[in-house]
Amino acid sequence: MEQRSTRKRRASSAASAGADPESLRAQGLRTRNAIVRVARKLLLEGGSLEFSLRAVALGAGVSISNLQYYFPTRQAVLRAVMAPIIDAYLDNLKRALDSSASPREALNALMERALRDAKDTKNGALWWHFASLASTDAECARLFDEWYETLTRGIAELIRAVNPKCKVADSLNTAALLVAMADGLALQFGAVRRKRAATPELDARFLATANYLVLGETPPGKGG
Repeated sequence: MEQRSTRKRRASSAASAGADPESLRAQGLRTRNAIVRVARKLLLEGGSLEFSLRAVALGAGVSISNLQYYFPTRQAVLRAVMAPIIDAYLDNLKRALDSSASPREALNALMERALRDAKDTKNGALWWHFASLASTDAECARLFDEWYETLTRGIAELIRAVNPKCKVADSLNTAALLVAMADGLALQFGAVRRKRAATPELDARFLATANYLVLGETPPGKGG
């Protein structure tokens, strides 16, 4: 994984994010955290159409100017809401790449994590609200693309470790398909078919399909 370029991208993103949490004193950190909590709540309850700096400031009980000390733009607030979710994905991927387990075990663990995350309806809803904003806002679109690019390239690297015969272009395409599968399940669980609960059979099919895409085979006991 290209850690140097990843750090550079994160530093670029952080440059417009407002006050650095690590530099804040206790009261400032509490205010910042309150703003993020209110922003998250507004997104979950009202969606992207109800999301504005004015609404966030009102909910957090601060002035617009005070809010903008911590978050200069609406995109900066969104980044703060979404960053823990995205960082959890990327940190989990990094652990998989650095793991002492076999690449195949690491990939299976990553896919099982993707299943669990797909069933987290709140985080899924936040992600789709952010995606909807990315369709009309250039800064959100840039962040969206940046995160997906990092995730896809990391998974592609793991795929090549599992299947050394896989070419770089093929591994990137396969990684994109695996990400799309996880996104599709998150949409199913969180927005489209709420009445259809997740089942062990569906989980097994997801993992079997992931193995098939990577290796062209179905693992024993996973095919259903």
